[in-house]
Amino acid sequence: MLYVIMFAILVFLDQLTKILSLEYLTHKGVTLIEGVLSLSFVRNTGAAWGIFAGKTFFLVLITVVIFGVGFMYFYKNPPKNAIYKTAIMLVASGGIGNMIDRIFRDGSVIDMIKVDFIDFPVFNVADICVCVGAVLLCIAILFFDKEKDEETDDGE
Repeated sequence: MLYVIMFAILVFLDQLTKILSLEYLTHKGVTLIEGVLSLSFVRNTGAAWGIFAGKTFFLVLITVVIFGVGFMYFYKNPPKNAIYKTAIMLVASGGIGNMIDRIFRDGSVIDMIKVDFIDFPVFNVADICVCVGAVLLCIAILFFDKEKDEETDDGE
């Protein structure tokens, strides 16, 4: 239940930041830390780095398929490890947050967080959730996947 609540909070925070961006950032950016971090309104019609720009149906379909397959898999094989659960919750909340944008905001995702000291795409809370979740999932698979290691050792 904790992960469902965390999921809902993250989707809410993502949507709230996007609504606030629409309200306050469409005509001007805001510097948070000079030369380091700012807020800047961007509509992204694609995925990361603008790939698949304008392919809204494809991006929504991919999100629905991944979410559906992932839900069925984890329903039948619930993860026991908190790192797995957290990773899955983060990736799911980010994916749903951006899918909501694609469906209800004319096929675009609102991005607003800009790292100023490097040439990096503008991103949002949902993107942070997906990236952190993916890194946690890799860590869980590499370092905490003991059940699979034990199954492999027993079968030899």
